Amino acid sequence: MSVQGFLEALIADEPKAPHSIQLEVDTGGDTPALFEVLLTIMTGILRNWYQPPINLSNLQPSDLGKLMAYFASFGYGFHLDITEVPRVFRSRNRDYLQQRILSDMKFQMTNDGQLYTVHFSILPTA
Repeated sequence: MSVQGFLEALIADEPKAPHSIQLEVDTGGDTPALFEVLLTIMTGILRNWYQPPINLSNLQPSDLGKLMAYFASFGYGFHLDITEVPRVFRSRNRDYLQQRILSDMKFQMTNDGQLYTVHFSILPTA
């Protein structure tokens, strides 16, 4: 199934129980490629909820919880850290290509003086 097909099936219903959905994408074991797939899924979910351009400052707490639940349904943790933008800030969103561990990969964006850092983790099975 394509990432788009997975996304459409995922958001067609409310989030399911953790680890209840199988995410099958061929990344050839390439963790940065998996990170990009997870970012694509995140963006697709947000586009379904909000009109473009997507602004993370508009993300409601209930939607954040639902987003986290969608990711948990296929075994991943979605994490969003929000801090003030440092005085000196240089976005390095391609740095994840140098990482090999999913939880070390980060994607950052700024809006309205806030720095939003997105990262993912693999959820432990029960």
